[in-house]
Amino acid sequence: MEVRASICALVDNAGEVGEAEHWLEQYREQLTYVSEMNGCGCCVFSWDIQGAKEIIDTLPFHLSAGGTWAATAPE
Repeated sequence: MEVRASICALVDNAGEVGEAEHWLEQYREQLTYVSEMNGCGCCVFSWDIQGAKEIIDTLPFHLSAGGTWAATAPE
């Protein structure tokens, strides 16, 4: 089953952006959708993603963000 999620990493939280980028590198080929980075890039890095629930469930909770994308069921 496919699900959606949003990733949000804050520059002020030490290591968080690197952790988010590492997770994306690790799973990018297994995801069916990864947006361009849509945060400002100076303080927030964020992406919308879609893929198998088993993969999305490995996203660390502190990198997960709510929003319209994540709340909408995949087509």
